[in-house]
Amino acid sequence: MDWIDRVTKIIDRICIGTGKASAWLIMPMFLVLVWEVTVRKLVQPTIWANDIATMAYGAHFSLAAAYALCLQKHIRTDFISQHLSLRTQVRMDIAQYILFFLPGIAMFAWLSWEFAAESWELKEQLVTTWRPPAYLYKTIIPITAALLLLQGVAEVLKCIKTLRTGIDYRHQAPPGEVT
Repeated sequence: MDWIDRVTKIIDRICIGTGKASAWLIMPMFLVLVWEVTVRKLVQPTIWANDIATMAYGAHFSLAAAYALCLQKHIRTDFISQHLSLRTQVRMDIAQYILFFLPGIAMFAWLSWEFAAESWELKEQLVTTWRPPAYLYKTIIPITAALLLLQGVAEVLKCIKTLRTGIDYRHQAPPGEVT
């Protein structure tokens, strides 16, 4: 069981670190939007501000997905299972991860990797007035999928450990915690 702890702690650290780091993307988005509103009122609008803000927010939202999964903040069907025993809840989680989540995310990772690779080959640009490189932005998609896949594996391992020990190892937020 020690190896499960080591693996899940490493994966959790990666996903939590990525999520917390991506939270800082709100700052450039905010600053660019403030700049755009100010310049629009005083001089003329920019052609780049909306693209920067959209890319910063998209990357922020996507890269935080595995962090949200680690914290058990994704939409769940726990209204069905919350009154069941811990063992039944964990078995349901394992079944859902193995049957639906992991295969879906693995397919998403595979397809998004091809999608981003093609964008890099073409040196694709966004279809906007400013035309920034799209391939940098599209690279976020397979990174997000890989992080979600890793965190999904960690969640399955936590469920397996919970089944063996009877102690819930899934993330439990303390009452009143704001995440």
